[in-house]
Amino acid sequence: MKVIWKQQPLFEKVPLLLVLLIVAFIGYNIYINIKIKNAENELSKIEQAAIKSPRKVPAEFVKKIESGTKCPSIKAGNSNALLKFKLFESETCPYCIAQNKVLDEIFLEYGDLFYGEWYQVVDCPQESSQYNIVGVPTFVFTVKGVEKNPAYGFLDEQQLTSYICGVTEGC
Repeated sequence: MKVIWKQQPLFEKVPLLLVLLIVAFIGYNIYINIKIKNAENELSKIEQAAIKSPRKVPAEFVKKIESGTKCPSIKAGNSNALLKFKLFESETCPYCIAQNKVLDEIFLEYGDLFYGEWYQVVDCPQESSQYNIVGVPTFVFTVKGVEKNPAYGFLDEQQLTSYICGVTEGC
């Protein structure tokens, strides 16, 4: 005997439709509850970050200092830090300007955890060719005395802060 859906009376279809609707409702309810819990976790993380007081960084680690030489032209941070970087940039690069604004903000809170040197690619061709710099901004990080491969492009505040905190374990 072959049962064909179209030939069944409507009252016999209703229980199956109700079961399907109930299953769909329960599934959607579970999905919404998971989304709400994830949102609550995110809000909790944001609240904890907002409550956390900013770190106190000594004034000598917060400001950029003209080095008096072309290469590097500027130095900043803690020269004894585990994390150091060389930033290759250009005065005409809008991403370099934005990168410097991000670094200025990070130095206020984490300047004691890292050290940076700024190189203008036009003024420092020897250093630029040493690292095969093909674009700006470019970071060359040194972690605990070990130099890493260049990191090309703009790094936002979250990326830099995560890297600094991960390497130094000081956040």
